[in-house]
This record gives sequence, C-alpha cells and structure tokens, in this order.
Amino acid sequence: MTDAGESTGRGLSGPRLIRGRGILEVPGIRLGHASGFSRTRLTGLSVVVPPTGSSVGVDVRGGGPATRETDVIAPGTHSYGADAIVLTGGSAFGLGAVSGVVDALAEAGLGFPAPGLSDTVIPIVPAAAIYDLGRGDGNAAPPTPDEGAEAARAALTEATTGVRGSIGVGTGARSGFQSLRSGLGSCAIRLPDGVTVAALVAANSLGTIGTPAGGLWLDPLLRSYSLDLPPVNGLPSAPVPDAQTAAKNTTIAIVATDARLAPAQVTRMASGAHAGIARAVQPSHTLYDGDTVFGIATGSHELPADYDAATRELVSITAAAADALSLAILDAHASAAPADDAWRQPPTLGDLAPDFTAAFTSL
Repeated sequence: MTDAGESTGRGLSGPRLIRGRGILEVPGIRLGHASGFSRTRLTGLSVVVPPTGSSVGVDVRGGGPATRETDVIAPGTHSYGADAIVLTGGSAFGLGAVSGVVDALAEAGLGFPAPGLSDTVIPIVPAAAIYDLGRGDGNAAPPTPDEGAEAARAALTEATTGVRGSIGVGTGARSGFQSLRSGLGSCAIRLPDGVTVAALVAANSLGTIGTPAGGLWLDPLLRSYSLDLPPVNGLPSAPVPDAQTAAKNTTIAIVATDARLAPAQVTRMASGAHAGIARAVQPSHTLYDGDTVFGIATGSHELPADYDAATRELVSITAAAADALSLAILDAHASAAPADDAWRQPPTLGDLAPDFTAAFTSL
C-alpha cells in the first residue's frame, strides 16, 4: 500500500498518479462536507474553498444542468474569481443550500467588497447539483442552508480530511441507470516539472463504467499508468431507461492545479477535463445529465515565460485534468460505502469486484 506521499504512474519521466489526498494535494485548497447517510436520507454537499487570488472557470456540457453563478466566472466577465465552489445533492432544491455557504463565508469576511458599504462583503459561490432526491426513504430531503453553513465552516477550519467515499455530495450518488452505488472521488496527477493537477467528482452518471463485454471503459487508461489491477467482471447490464432510471443523473466535478493560469486558460482546463467523463462512463453528457466541470488554478507554479513552452505546458495540464477526472470517477465507485440490505440500495463496486476494488483503493 502506498501512503499519501507515494505515487504510481507511467515511469520516472511521465505524469504520476497520486491517489492520496486527492484535490487536497494542491496546496491551499480547503474542503468541507455535510451529509446524511441513513436509511431515510442519502444526500449531502461539499464545499471547496480556493486560496485567495485563484483563477476559476467552468464548462457545462450536460443537457440537464442545475447550476448557480456560473456566468459570473466565465472569461470576459468580472475577474474577481470565486470564494468557494459548491457541489451539492438535491437537484435544484439543493442549490438553496448555497445560501448557507454564502452566510458562513460572509461571517468569515470572505467575499467581494460591496461598493459603498463598509465592512460588507459579497461571497461569490458558483455551484452545481446532482439529482439524488428520494434515495433514502423516497422523500425529497435536499441539503439545507444550515448544512451549507456547516460544510463551509468545516472547510474554513480545515476540519475535513475525507476526500472520497459516501460523504458530502457523493452520499447518495449512483451510476449506470441507477444500477450501481457511487460516491465522491478524488485523484491527483503530478507532472514531470512538479505541477500538480487534481480532480474532485460526484459521479452520478446515467452512463455505466463497465463495458458490455466486461471490464471497464477505463482499462486502457489504467494500463497507460502501468496499473496492474485484477479484472472487473459482472457489473450490472444497463437497463432500458425509463421514468425510474432516467433524468436522475449528472456528473459534477472540480479540477484544480497549482499552476498560474489566466481565467481563459483555467476555463480551457475545465473544458478539456470533460474528456475524462467521456472516457470513464458511456454514454456521457446526455440530455439526462447536467455534466459540469469547474476549474481552479491557485497560481503558485509559474508557466514558462516562452509562449510556445507555456502553451505546451497548458496542453499537458489539460490532459492531466482529464486523466485525473477519469480516475476520480473510478475512485468514487471504488470508495462508495455499502449500505445495509434493508436500505434497498444498489450494490457497490466493492460488492461486485472486491479484488479490483481492494487493489485500487490501496494505491
């Protein structure tokens, strides 16, 4: 088993996979969760607080997104950035929990200075939601503003250490037409020049991670990182979508790097990271998914001064973001906590492929 400081990868000269602390491998990133993991309620939210001065961006690709304040972080708009980014359950109802995040950040003095109002700040908090309503006892019980404040305070005090599993926004996540329990996943990639790129994802896709012939869509990527893992067989076949399995999805993620990127560049990183979703699950970006990827660049690692060299570095960062997101989606499934049979929940990847799951989670 490797610890948080060790890694595996494509060789000494290539990018290195670091599962470890996931997105927290990017210095300065803070993370907090609030969730309810019980027979009656499976939902939650996660709050990522970037270092002050970070550049942010977003790219929305799914046909059914539930988002908040994504326009204000698009290139060409206000360059302030974001005080936090929220990934939440509860669909559009869950976006209401962001008000609690805003209140907690304002109490801590984090936000855009309100023009003409002394001692008043306006926290900028973009957010995206997955559909997990009813995944406990069948009732709609989305995350609340109080839980939003709880998660934000956990992030600000760095009280949260967990980056994966059935916590936060990943608590009620499922995939494969609701046939497999998923969760929150996170992985990091270290580039040869020392730049770190990481992803945090709530993997709640309509699409499946397993191929019809057995195995994973991600098998080629795993081999490219020299990961010799036991085979995966026997994942549930994708059913014909109906009212019970469709329109209850969405993969939402944050990719982060310690490189210094302009808003347009970090948006390009978020855009390129969507390839990681398409590689990990099929189908992806459907009308039933609201697939959304946020980007954060903390700026502690300068790109080369030469334009061509800097462009090549941006390409490498974007490619690593896609890899990190693919691997984080797998991590979300491998880390999902099993539920008691009485809860009537789908199986986990650990239930169906225990050898593979044990090997992957030991990386």
